[in-house]
Amino acid sequence: MSKRAIISDIHGNLVALEAVLADIKTQQVDEIVCLGDVCGYGPQPAECIKLMREHVAWMLQGNHDEALFVEPKDFGKNARLAIQWQRTILEPKPGCAPEVVERWEWLKGLTPRRAERDVLFVHASPRDPIYEYVLKEDFDNGFGPSQKAKDMFAAMDWLCFCGHSHRPGVVAEDYQWRLPSEVPNGYIVSRGFKTIVNVGSVGQPRDGIPSACYCVFDYDPPENTQTTRVVKPIGSAHTLVLKKDDPAETKSDATAIPAVKGEADETRHGEELQVARDTVLLKLPRVRFRRVEYDIAAAQARFRAVPELPDSLAQRLAVGM
Repeated sequence: MSKRAIISDIHGNLVALEAVLADIKTQQVDEIVCLGDVCGYGPQPAECIKLMREHVAWMLQGNHDEALFVEPKDFGKNARLAIQWQRTILEPKPGCAPEVVERWEWLKGLTPRRAERDVLFVHASPRDPIYEYVLKEDFDNGFGPSQKAKDMFAAMDWLCFCGHSHRPGVVAEDYQWRLPSEVPNGYIVSRGFKTIVNVGSVGQPRDGIPSACYCVFDYDPPENTQTTRVVKPIGSAHTLVLKKDDPAETKSDATAIPAVKGEADETRHGEELQVARDTVLLKLPRVRFRRVEYDIAAAQARFRAVPELPDSLAQRLAVGM
């Protein structure tokens, strides 16, 4: 079973990043990956980049990272001012140290998309990996799924992790957006549904909760790359069947128990059955959201120490918006 911490949207907020890395250490993960936007908004992009390169297995390029090298797309005034200032401290200058040049080239070489078998990692969305927002309103607006939502699912194989909107949540093909607070024990990702997970933001949360957000993904990758609708573990005494009309699989809470062959068999003892059920659950892909409190006042002080950064960027940290 692989255990991976997935973070995104650090945005130069070193205080938040250090708190998240400390929390990740308690989770005993196998590796950390980042979905992009280490740059933008905040006062310490260089320090955040250094920590990323020391701790993550790989990182994607976000739209703010890209904006260091191209004309920013759809940036508001504050975002534009921040990235312009960050470019002045990150871009190599004549006679600068070789590591500054190497860091710049590393940032430029990042890509916004990575696929591992049928698991897709993007900065933004499955159909537009660097610019398009994945939002609750696309799926759960009272009028049925939007065409945008349908197109996003069509652009992926099974599971997609993204960031960019700074609003964490998980949505499957039932088109019901689930907030982290609605899946406190984690969300079991069914093989019978395509699922999108927005991991939220480390340095600039925008869901009304100021604490940093990331997720932990527990996953036992299949030996082949084919996405299946029915999973039958070879050589196992139990068969796990995942169907779209299985009510147990439509529940958001990780306590929803899949069917286990033999459950109705009166010759099986309750303790043995519970072990079998627990074994099946442990092998299912699961996403857990983590909220991490950090010293917001200290982070705000660092933002305000840079005159080029608008004060509103510091103010919004306190309200998570």
